Amino acid sequence: MLLIPVIEIFVRHSTQCEHRGDERWKRCRCRKHLRWTWNGKQERQSAKTRSWEAAERAKRALELRYETAQLGAQRDASPASIEEAIRAFLAEKQGGRAALNTLAKYRLTLARLQEFCDRENLHFMPEVRLEHLSAWRAEWGQHYHSNFALRNNQSRVRHFFAYAHNAGMIENNPARKLSPIRITDEDFEVDPFSQQEYKKILETITTWAELSPVQRERLKALIQLQRWSGLSFVDAVCLERRELVKNGPRYRIDTRRRKTGAQVSNVIPKVVAAELLRLKTNSIYFFWSGQSSQKSATSSYDKLYRRLFRKAGIVNGGSHRLRHLFAVSLLEKGVDIRLVSRALGHKSVAITERYYAKWSRQQQVNLEKALASSW
Repeated sequence: MLLIPVIEIFVRHSTQCEHRGDERWKRCRCRKHLRWTWNGKQERQSAKTRSWEAAERAKRALELRYETAQLGAQRDASPASIEEAIRAFLAEKQGGRAALNTLAKYRLTLARLQEFCDRENLHFMPEVRLEHLSAWRAEWGQHYHSNFALRNNQSRVRHFFAYAHNAGMIENNPARKLSPIRITDEDFEVDPFSQQEYKKILETITTWAELSPVQRERLKALIQLQRWSGLSFVDAVCLERRELVKNGPRYRIDTRRRKTGAQVSNVIPKVVAAELLRLKTNSIYFFWSGQSSQKSATSSYDKLYRRLFRKAGIVNGGSHRLRHLFAVSLLEKGVDIRLVSRALGHKSVAITERYYAKWSRQQQVNLEKALASSW
């Protein structure tokens, strides 16, 4: 049985129209619109005409789209609407135990896709074509400011449409034909804090009068934790107390990265461990209450970081620059890049080389030895 919604035509009269109290008046030249309910949600769209007769044709065309989608759904036993496809895809990702920050990125990307489709009056998956995705991609620059971020967003879009194709929601995958986003060496440039900037950050925490004693204590411990352990921002904020392990006279951070699941086991200075052990947050976490979402916790500390960097007079300050400082400091002291890769929790040393190769003195030494041995 086909479930076709009842579609109404109504008029949005201009303020000067003498029939503005009657939204069913057919003979004025005011703009005509369509209204219907689908899946418990009221939908509206412009008929793109001032003629009632033309609005009737737009109404029938919309009914035919629902009929086509319903027939396709009966054949394929698959959801057909964009909203249903997004819901199914996110359930698949959640069931696959995707990291919370990864899920959040997918939700944001697909919410923007839904918003674009609503503006373009696209309601069903088979209606989305390559030209629609190309037009939508042209808008991404207002949200993402690097080729790297644009490429990651396109990857999420491709994963969504690949899922829809595999689930039988669409016969052809339009996202496969999107041209690749070019990444250059400049996109992999990293900018670690200098030692002077790091020292200035710690001094600012000590002298910043607006901070409460609790904020000062937590902020100082978090900054030092990232600097000396190389943890990413989310891994540092959500670090559990049991993940600070004492081995004889040394302390180490023993955890798994939330983004990749890679194991990280790095020793840290005693003074940093002491800063952590002084914190009185709760019995499970150092910085996170555990009652809010991880996203809320990281957002709160991110705002505090931004205020701190501005107060210290540092341009383009960011938590990732502490992780870069950790890696670059090791490489500049001659530590093998493979060991640095392991300390960062990268899945492949190729990832580490992509970002940090120019700081690796050991790589240059090995290269020179290899060249000399060939003479």
